[in-house]
Amino acid sequence: MVVVALLAATAGLAFDGVFPLSALLPVVALAAVAPCMLTLLLSGRLPLWGTIPVHVLAWLTAVSATLYQAEAWLGAVPSPASARAALIGVRDATGWLLTTILPAAPGSRAIVLVGFLVWAATTAGAELALRSRAVLLPALAALPVLAVAVVLGVAGVGSAVPYAAVFAGVALLLALVRAGRSAWTCVAGVPLLACLVLAAVVAAPVLPMADRPYDVRRLVEQPPPRPISGVSALDQVSAWLQHPQRELFTVSTTSDANLRLAVLDTFDGVTWESNAGFVPTGGRVPGDQGSRDTVRQRLTLQKLPGPWLPAADRPLLAEGAGIVVDPATGMLASARAGEGMTYEVTSGVRRYVSGELRNVTPLDDPALVSLPDGPDGRTPPQRAGFAEIARRATAGARGPAQQAARLATYLREHAKNDVTAPPGHGYRAIEFFLTESRRGTTEQFAASFALLARSLGLPSRIVVGFRPGEAAEGGVRQVRGGDVLAWAEVGFEGIGWVPFYPTPSRTRSGGGGDVAEGTPKQAKEIEQAINSDSSEPRPTPTTAGRPTPARTAKPGKPADSGATAGPLVWVAVAAGAVLVYALAVAVVPPLRRMRRRRRGATPAARVAGAWRETVLRLRGAGIPRSGTLAAREVAVLAESALGTAAREPLTALAELANRARFGDAPVDQADAERAWRHFAEADRLVRQRAGLPVRLARRLSPRSLVG
Repeated sequence: MVVVALLAATAGLAFDGVFPLSALLPVVALAAVAPCMLTLLLSGRLPLWGTIPVHVLAWLTAVSATLYQAEAWLGAVPSPASARAALIGVRDATGWLLTTILPAAPGSRAIVLVGFLVWAATTAGAELALRSRAVLLPALAALPVLAVAVVLGVAGVGSAVPYAAVFAGVALLLALVRAGRSAWTCVAGVPLLACLVLAAVVAAPVLPMADRPYDVRRLVEQPPPRPISGVSALDQVSAWLQHPQRELFTVSTTSDANLRLAVLDTFDGVTWESNAGFVPTGGRVPGDQGSRDTVRQRLTLQKLPGPWLPAADRPLLAEGAGIVVDPATGMLASARAGEGMTYEVTSGVRRYVSGELRNVTPLDDPALVSLPDGPDGRTPPQRAGFAEIARRATAGARGPAQQAARLATYLREHAKNDVTAPPGHGYRAIEFFLTESRRGTTEQFAASFALLARSLGLPSRIVVGFRPGEAAEGGVRQVRGGDVLAWAEVGFEGIGWVPFYPTPSRTRSGGGGDVAEGTPKQAKEIEQAINSDSSEPRPTPTTAGRPTPARTAKPGKPADSGATAGPLVWVAVAAGAVLVYALAVAVVPPLRRMRRRRRGATPAARVAGAWRETVLRLRGAGIPRSGTLAAREVAVLAESALGTAAREPLTALAELANRARFGDAPVDQADAERAWRHFAEADRLVRQRAGLPVRLARRLSPRSLVG
């Protein structure tokens, strides 16, 4: 029984990449120990069918006293509200975790899924240990828990490999204990098991796809991004500059890095907007790239409008109420953003090495170099002028990086920084700025750089943010409207987005090309590194010459990909293939049903999905699949195999399937839900008729994957 509890606990702790370990430990400990004690207490006193309600009640009591105290009676006694909340939590937790950036927040109630799975696995394993003589059968109860943890944890932090190796070792220990004839046999086998676990941990990194495991989230339709309403951040630059003393927010930090607010990567000819898609997060912000210096900030909003939240460079961790994140750009937002909101951000400030900026290749993304046509479908005449200006400004440049650096210098020397200049950054406004007025705010300078860069084929985007503000006592900086700053970024393969500051200093506009407004030390070093390159022309990098980190040989290892693998590796590969197949047959059918039930484009599609799943289930009852049989004929055959109890659900479901397929009458959402209830009833009848060996064999069949 102790080994059974260890198996379930190990499988539950494999959720380490999904939930914080500090929140996971008490839940797993309770769910692994309590069922074993309860099973021992009830052993010999109640039949199996009588112990199940006791375990369910015990689990409801445990979750009511821990996770659902607000819904429970007296904060601990199960109530209808706490029971309903717990069951709904188990039902919806998987979908929520598949659409959330992991790990989940420490207080997330989705952890009820772990408690439920571990409790069920421990109960099943304990009962099998007491009621059967099979050596490894009790270990199978915890295997699905490990499978779910591995599947859900792919997008999280850390690795499930150590837990899987320990699970395999504990399963072998269970076999040793149940098959051993003496205590000495068990003692002698423990070192061998420890060696096997260590070998599994060592061999796991060389398995196929070990560095890039498949993410099941690709099979799940992600929820639509949360809409971000309000005026574009670039459109607000001029208004902020007109009220330079307006207090927008404070930031407590030891860094003097600029603060990002919004990343704008889409241009429609009139305005720049963000294509960001915001998703919930437990705090982590994925997508870090390159070497970064960690910076911690604590920000408090004052008069800053809109849902966007400022942060230094690329956020790595964000802690605050209702924060959502765009994984592609690192933008932060919150529906609760408003005066008085306080949040904390840990950012990574990118550090560039001069050598990596030489011979770079621009990102290959047509959307990032797009210059749209006008509303009438005609090519705006300004585009040709922008291309000519960009060619003159970058004449003699020896590569994409130097083209971008020369564009920034050209704009700083070409025009003056005038905070009283009129707003606007469309085609006509930028043409007027570049050819006539030559006076503009940071809005026009950043927009001009982005348009000129795209004229040269350089992928570009605009960042709206703020200088670090005026320092005060205690490391708190006050950021005001006059600190607003816009700059541009150019994307390069293998490096990411490199910032360029085209806005000249207000005190040295029009001739001070070496002095940029709000330029951090890092940006100056970037341009110096680019412009100090050798005057000799360098070959243009090609796609074939791009680095491929995934194939880089490790120190002391040959780079030949055809090297012969050792026997241990092939054993590990075979074991990995078996595990992957077991995970697939355990996960793919439920995901397919969930997608057909909840993600169908129309109610008719969901009804058709229920009928297809029912036909698959009926094959488990011995009814062959035949495309020549009508739906009602299939129902009649199923009734003869399953009994009269199947008549009502199958006949009603067949009628709904015919309506959905042939359009005799429209079907609605209520019909779709009714169809899936009929499927559940048919599924129950099939399970009653087919024994466990038959159901297991059909579940392990490759046909269960195609559906």
